[in-house]
Amino acid sequence: MYGLTRLFILGCCLSLCFSAPSTDKVTDLPGLTFTPDFNHYSGYLQAASDKFFHYWLTESSRDSSKDPLVLWLNGGPGCSSLDGLIEELGPFHVKNNGLSIYYNEYAWNKFSNVLFLESPAGVGFSYSTNFNLTVSDDQVSLQNYMALLNFLVKFPEYKGRDFWITGESYAGVYIPTLAVHILNDKANFPNFKGVAIGNGALNFPNNYNTMVPLYYYHALVRDELINLKIIILSIYLLSVCIMMLLRIAAITTLILDGTNELNMYNLYDACYYNPTTNLKKAFIERQLRRVVGLPERKHNAATTAPLCAQTNNTFIYLNRPAVRKSLHIPSSLPAWQECSDEVGKNYVVTHFNVIPEFQTMIAAGVKILVYNGDVDTACNSIMNQQFLTSLNLTVLGEQEIVNQAWHYSGQTGTAVAGFQTKFAGNVDFLTVRGSGHFVPEDKPRESQQMLYNFINNLDYSTPLNL
Repeated sequence: MYGLTRLFILGCCLSLCFSAPSTDKVTDLPGLTFTPDFNHYSGYLQAASDKFFHYWLTESSRDSSKDPLVLWLNGGPGCSSLDGLIEELGPFHVKNNGLSIYYNEYAWNKFSNVLFLESPAGVGFSYSTNFNLTVSDDQVSLQNYMALLNFLVKFPEYKGRDFWITGESYAGVYIPTLAVHILNDKANFPNFKGVAIGNGALNFPNNYNTMVPLYYYHALVRDELINLKIIILSIYLLSVCIMMLLRIAAITTLILDGTNELNMYNLYDACYYNPTTNLKKAFIERQLRRVVGLPERKHNAATTAPLCAQTNNTFIYLNRPAVRKSLHIPSSLPAWQECSDEVGKNYVVTHFNVIPEFQTMIAAGVKILVYNGDVDTACNSIMNQQFLTSLNLTVLGEQEIVNQAWHYSGQTGTAVAGFQTKFAGNVDFLTVRGSGHFVPEDKPRESQQMLYNFINNLDYSTPLNL
């Protein structure tokens, strides 16, 4: 690893790269309906000798020379971070069936330089020259770290800048494991400030245990099912029996399948869930179930409910030849996909929870924000509350029993944005009220305020003044 690090640094010296690479600058993005007041770059970062990760950097529209660098990672494992850019927190949002781009006024690059990284190889426009896409958690964390080192070669002006790692879903594994590498490299990352993890898979085997009461208290399953599971679990605890264990798994699956016509990523979503058109969301669910040994979810093929409008905007846009050319994507690469089945099927999970990595971050004193949309069941809030409780951190303030509300734009009353718990060790837990799995998409105003106040050490209810 250190040999490759020296190689990157030597490459910087030989190429005299003192500023952003002009060859990666995006100068003509098709379909724009506004004139960006910021620079943005798209190209490749070398993550290993045979791995090249696509990045898209949207610099700050406020002060790119001083504002922090924020890395964003989507999860899966196997889903593209360009979803985060185009559908969530980036400045470019697509409409008109992939024909035009409008400005997202709640973009995070209004106050930070946001780097979107497609990881691992085989995801989105990222690729491997040896066509081997089998990868593990530890390999991804190392490759993400090496890609960041290459980023500093291309953009040396960001070395020493305040640096934050953010992301969602399976990035709950990507982020803490990457953070450990960053903490061990003070030379290249002297101002690593912290992480913000949205709806993270922090202990996802427990996700399905916590989904059962979550469904029950949302009136989605009957008393008989929840009571039967409790009875069988009690018997199992008294006498270990394989048949009883299988019966518990069967009942759990029955409970989870009881919401087949709902969007498990947002229980109150107004659009109807259809796995054949909403590929990203079907993929994430399938991945998490596969890891813990649950069968794939059954869907009601007879439903005649209308589909959500224009679900393939991002796919259509990123596969337009003119767009690929503007983003400097080699023509030899296949079509961009939201999520890679090949990466997902061959992915090797080694971190079923990330307690050791959290302990390392806490000991180092960096700030940690865990936030959850409270109607997401893909990676639900109860799982992550229980994960944080398992760290045995002291709850700060008068929050031992009741969580404190935080508000959008400093308002009170019905403008409750969610609830918060603050722990010793620079750890915060926030819920985002009424949001599902993709918080910056479901609640863009609240998520922008949340992230800004987090990185600027402000109360989460502080109104933005951008």
